[in-house]
Amino acid sequence: MLIFFCLITFICYTETVQKTRQQILTYLQTHPGATAVEISRYLDLTPANIRYHLGLLVRSGWVQISGKRGPGGAGRPIKLYNLTSRSLGSNIEYLLTVILETLGSDKSADGILRSIAEILAGKAGQKMGNRIQKFNQALEYLNQLDYHANWEAHPEGPQVILRHCPYREMAKDQDRLCQIDSYLLSILFDTNLELTRKRSFGTNPFSPCIFKPKL
Repeated sequence: MLIFFCLITFICYTETVQKTRQQILTYLQTHPGATAVEISRYLDLTPANIRYHLGLLVRSGWVQISGKRGPGGAGRPIKLYNLTSRSLGSNIEYLLTVILETLGSDKSADGILRSIAEILAGKAGQKMGNRIQKFNQALEYLNQLDYHANWEAHPEGPQVILRHCPYREMAKDQDRLCQIDSYLLSILFDTNLELTRKRSFGTNPFSPCIFKPKL
């Protein structure tokens, strides 16, 4: 019962945090160059709370510091915030969907998908150290790509768990993306891995994709 209560509390907290960040993004759409204090007044939250969320949005690439202005007296300059081009939207998902659908009718699609995975894996850099160190380096790279990954040792080989899908909306209908993931993981972990459990796209935020060694 306690675990269930904690889970519900966590989900509610996550939804509140996401709502606050979305409200900040919405405000900046019509108020470019706003300050943390101005946003806090609009959302009826403390400036410290807003600065915390703005810091995370800046680090994740949704918001940028566009300038500073003097405080009008003694003190540090006041930061001004704008949306980045990432927040303003793009047509990239539609373009990628069309490309993947085109590949679906191409007999050489598997080779193309593996080439994409090889390019992605190549950007991880040269892996050094023993097997466990290489696995951890692979995880670090995957998490830079927002997969929130971890691996577990099993008698038949490593099991890789992806707890977040960085292209969640597209992956609902595009199995080719899962195929790229399989190739990418197989290259990074130097083990032939296949998807044995695909995440559900319902309300469970903890539903993972699980990849196991191909027998």
